[in-house]
Amino acid sequence: MQNGKQTNGETKLDVQDVELSFKKKGFRTNLEKILILFSVVALVVCVVFIVLYVNATKEEKLITSGDTGASTSGNICLTPECSIAASRLLNSLDTTANPCENFYEFACGTWAKKNVIPEDVSSYSMFSVVREDVEVIMKIVLEAPVKADDPLSVTHARDLYRSCINQTYIDSRGIAPTFGLLKELGGWPVLGDKNGGSWNESDYDLTTLLLNLMKYNNKPLINLYVYTDSKNSTTRIIYLDQPDFGMPGRKYYLNGLNDPMVQAYKELAESVARVFEADPGTVESDMEDVVKLEIDLANITMKDEDRRDNFLLYNPIHMNKLKDNYTVPAEAMFDWDAFITRVMNIEGVDVSLSPDETIIVRAIPYFSKMFDVLQKYPKRTIANYLIWRIMKNRINNLGQNFQELVTEYNKAIYGTSTPRARWRTCASYVNTYYGLSLGRLFVKEAFDEEAKKETLDMIHNLRAAFGELVDENSWMDDTTRGLAKEKAKYIQEKIGYQDFILNATALDEYYENYTAKADTYFENVLSNLQRSTIDSLRYLRFEVDKNDWGTAPATVNAYYNSVLNRIMFPAGILQPPFFSRTQTKSMNYGGIGVVIGHEITHGFDDRGRQYDKDGNLKQWWTDAVIQKFKNQTQCLVNQYGDFSVPEADGMKMNGINTLGENIADNGGLKESFRAYRRWVESRGREEAQLPGVQYTHDQIFFINFAQVWCGNMRKEDAINRIRTGVHSPGRFRVIGTLQNSADFSRAFNCPATSYMNPPTKCSVW
Repeated sequence: MQNGKQTNGETKLDVQDVELSFKKKGFRTNLEKILILFSVVALVVCVVFIVLYVNATKEEKLITSGDTGASTSGNICLTPECSIAASRLLNSLDTTANPCENFYEFACGTWAKKNVIPEDVSSYSMFSVVREDVEVIMKIVLEAPVKADDPLSVTHARDLYRSCINQTYIDSRGIAPTFGLLKELGGWPVLGDKNGGSWNESDYDLTTLLLNLMKYNNKPLINLYVYTDSKNSTTRIIYLDQPDFGMPGRKYYLNGLNDPMVQAYKELAESVARVFEADPGTVESDMEDVVKLEIDLANITMKDEDRRDNFLLYNPIHMNKLKDNYTVPAEAMFDWDAFITRVMNIEGVDVSLSPDETIIVRAIPYFSKMFDVLQKYPKRTIANYLIWRIMKNRINNLGQNFQELVTEYNKAIYGTSTPRARWRTCASYVNTYYGLSLGRLFVKEAFDEEAKKETLDMIHNLRAAFGELVDENSWMDDTTRGLAKEKAKYIQEKIGYQDFILNATALDEYYENYTAKADTYFENVLSNLQRSTIDSLRYLRFEVDKNDWGTAPATVNAYYNSVLNRIMFPAGILQPPFFSRTQTKSMNYGGIGVVIGHEITHGFDDRGRQYDKDGNLKQWWTDAVIQKFKNQTQCLVNQYGDFSVPEADGMKMNGINTLGENIADNGGLKESFRAYRRWVESRGREEAQLPGVQYTHDQIFFINFAQVWCGNMRKEDAINRIRTGVHSPGRFRVIGTLQNSADFSRAFNCPATSYMNPPTKCSVW
């Protein structure tokens, strides 16, 4: 070719030659040349943007979808998990509610309408949903075929479940299984000489009766137990405390015998005695006297509001001095030394005590008046009361006719109208006594092992956030501030489960003294009670193992232990909406993150702050700092004490009894939001949006926090929480905490005049 170059038969067009020919022939103007150059530059820029977008999308996929490699589009997460999370979030919202006026209604309004309280429970919440899901898994693994490598303790757990679930056989046995127990206890006076041996006043001995009840973990007058010494957390010591009662708490008795709930309780006692063939002529008066005695005992117990200072409850005394401080009339048939000594000599416990054994008395006002109350009643009434207290618990292990009586009573106390599904009751019972064996099955079936690492990372982030809050508070001095940060660093974390439960030999050694048969449910229950009593007492002389944590893995809850300075998050709670590796970090920090912060803050609430980094009850704050702390907390007492509970016809909450939990809620939220924002800053950009969700991730954080507490409760349950609870109802765990959160108000741009953004905000941590 005349104007080209040819090599080996190939024709190539040289760019330089073309440019020269253009110049020679005048093919392009200067304007055209500029346009060509601009087009080339624009093409290069487009290519660069495409490359950057592809790389960003790949990285976003990894971060948003938990390293699953699932796809995103633009800045929207399109994984199935994100779609599920978005649906759960949106399906609970009531967008007609103004988030700045009532965030609880905004976050939970639709959930509350869709989730009617089942007839067998007094309340229903997001916690309930998760617990029910866990119970289904427990049912599945308990009913699964036996495997060759199942430990013996797992077999016993399944046998216990079978014995409990067999209602037909339980019904066929009637009340006969109780006869041996009643005879061992000396008989039940209201029954005369029927069904369980006759009661003889001449044989009555209060010391022996309380001892025999104690063998079955029943403590109706004296709550004796062995636990870590509050002032030396490496050892154990004996405690004496006031008892619990047959009704949910002391405040149920304070309105007297004619209160409708007290009447329901009395009717239950009478009905049970009648089924046991009590004398129709005396049963009503006998059981009325029993309830009167219990009312009198409740009236001398310490108020919950007076039991938050652990220093006031720690009253050491030598065992041989008890009789001098808490005088016992001769006719009472009771001896302090003999009772405690014989309890610690129960077969299987076998601990010798010296006369000057140190005992910690936690309820001086109660024990100072207990025998004065008992003196008002004949021995027959006292014996009737003590036997009633154990039978009130044991009728739950008898036939359907007793379940009907309990259901009638529960209707008055809790507002429920049907018993729980039998399999749920039985699965929960097995989890109480064989929690680690059942936990082995649970974690193999349903636990994501990777959850441990991510939860641990969150704990470290939350701990750092708490340290920042300590540095920033204005009411601490520098010395106390340093000690608080040191205590926070010492907090142990336990996540998921103890590793040894996966070792069959170690698990069987843990349960070596427990056994269960597949048919005799009542006897299994008595055996478990005896074993739990022995195990709770026999370790008196053992050094405390601070690495042991026997919490059942299939537990939907979290804990802080003051004397161990430990936070625990069992496998059961590491599930949506609290936590999932595949949901957004904003949801995880708004869920389990707030829970983690809550438990950390418990170490510094009105009771937890009384213990040092080693778990010892010790004043490690100055008097001036303690007073400033109390001044800070009074704001919360007033705020929460002014909330009216609509389900309880406007009854006011108890700001004192709920103080510790309210401090933990407020601190936990603040810490977790701070930790979340630090996580976002560390990655350099916000998370991908959830599909169909118009809210920012800061807003999603607060929405998921609130939705953890979505719930409905009956009037009876609301009253119960006000009278006995240490937790605020879910509605106020949301409203109270968010009213104090400047982060929340900024996220939702709430005006200063709105209900959720009041000018006065309470802050402790």
